Amino acid sequence: MATYGALAANIPNKERKRGRPKASTRDSVDEADLLKTAFSMFATLGYEASTMRAMARELGVSHNLLNVRFGRKSELWKAAVNWRLAAAARDVEPAFTTQGSAQERLRDLVKRFCRWAIINSDIVALSQQEGRRQSWRLDYITNQFTLPFQKRLQALMADVSQEKKLTPISSSALLALLVHGVGSYFALGPMHDRLLSDPFTEDEPGSQKEAQADAMAEFLLAGLFARN
Repeated sequence: MATYGALAANIPNKERKRGRPKASTRDSVDEADLLKTAFSMFATLGYEASTMRAMARELGVSHNLLNVRFGRKSELWKAAVNWRLAAAARDVEPAFTTQGSAQERLRDLVKRFCRWAIINSDIVALSQQEGRRQSWRLDYITNQFTLPFQKRLQALMADVSQEKKLTPISSSALLALLVHGVGSYFALGPMHDRLLSDPFTEDEPGSQKEAQADAMAEFLLAGLFARN
């Protein structure tokens, strides 16, 4: 998983004059770069250990700039989460809206989500950070993102069950397998790199990560549709 330092590596660190910057400097940092750096720090260190001052240092800007733009750390956290999760949703959204039977859409969703996990390990890390304890942040993520997605998944599973009997599993359990099963596999890349290599992916087309994601998707789908 990329660290917040790596995410901010390409942001120019321009020399600034001493003293508090003028209000106009709030527009001197690209919004995407700012939110990317903030989200990565929150995902890596957790909310309490992340500071706006440290984020400003990573971006090479004044601490006052973040205060002017967001006011409080909680507002920056919400802005970073909204930006990051909205962008990530675009990779799986077509599974809900595409033409095809309910079975085809559920299969497409599982496959898309497994590949989604390759490039969204920072979101998995944030969910692990915030999912350990009750907080306003957990409520925010759950109400704004997780529950709406789960309800759509549950509705899709219900539609499939009208066509074909599925292995009994709740939508929350399937979601956990996707996010904290497949997702954690890629989020913990350094650990898995030290384990035995997987002979099943050596001759698969595409990258090794994509081949592994596809193998995981097929494994989950075989279990989900096991009951005939």
